[in-house]
Amino acid sequence: MNVSSRQLKAFVLAARHQSFSRAAEQLFITQPGMSMLVRELEGQLGFRLFDRTTRKVTLTELGKELLPIAEHSLLEFESAALSIGRSATANRRLAIGATPLIASRLLPSAISDYTARTPKLKIVLRDGELSSVIAMTLSGQTDIGLGCFVAPVTGVRRVPLYRFSLMLIEPAPGPQSRPGRWTPWREVKDRCLIGLPPDNPIQQLIERTLQRTGRRAPPDIVLSYLETQIAMVAAGAGSAVVPTFTIPACRAFGVAMHPLTDPGVPLDLCQIINRGRKLPPEADDFTEFFKSYIAQWAQPWSRD
Repeated sequence: MNVSSRQLKAFVLAARHQSFSRAAEQLFITQPGMSMLVRELEGQLGFRLFDRTTRKVTLTELGKELLPIAEHSLLEFESAALSIGRSATANRRLAIGATPLIASRLLPSAISDYTARTPKLKIVLRDGELSSVIAMTLSGQTDIGLGCFVAPVTGVRRVPLYRFSLMLIEPAPGPQSRPGRWTPWREVKDRCLIGLPPDNPIQQLIERTLQRTGRRAPPDIVLSYLETQIAMVAAGAGSAVVPTFTIPACRAFGVAMHPLTDPGVPLDLCQIINRGRKLPPEADDFTEFFKSYIAQWAQPWSRD
């Protein structure tokens, strides 16, 4: 037996109104559609539920026996559905994956400020290398991923959130909070540079630009993480070329920051989304909030 809740609803409404047409109005279907649902239910049960006349329908004896059972079943089903729906609304969740520096320096304060105004939303943050962020997004472990996805990624939609650039950082004699002088790339090529591994997309972009200035040598020191680069620069181990989305970390370490020019090299912070998944309704709102949050400290540098 394969009785549907819609068939039970049609039976209960028809019994209450003693009319297929009025019951059909309640279900927002046609009268023939209502008659079909009742006939299907009777076929499943193997007995008639109504005696039909031209003016009204009345319950058979078996129909009278079934009615309270059907009403109780529908009431339990609708109450459970309402309760579960309220629970789902009350426990909303958004999972975000991000590369290490974005996860440690950009997102914590933004998440804290956002959840303060939406207390019923739980934001889960997962950090990992670029490949891990992609894998988490594809598997559904996270709803969105954040990072510098320079190359297209199969299976995900890449959405630019904010355009950054590259800058030179170097040790500073005192705390630095504002960018220093604009520096052409040609002044970088002879420095002792601290870089990322050669398979890192940001490092590859840096290497291509340095090659245009005549530098062919790899970085003098290779490290795996942007924040370690910045810490080593602060310790006086050398200079580094890093994205400007590291400004909060650079300020914390007190290194000098110089926007690079001739050429200017744009670098987009992107959001990736699994093409086959529907995002939670809060995802778009958080994305817009995060963009405005970034804009507070990452306004484009001018030459003034």
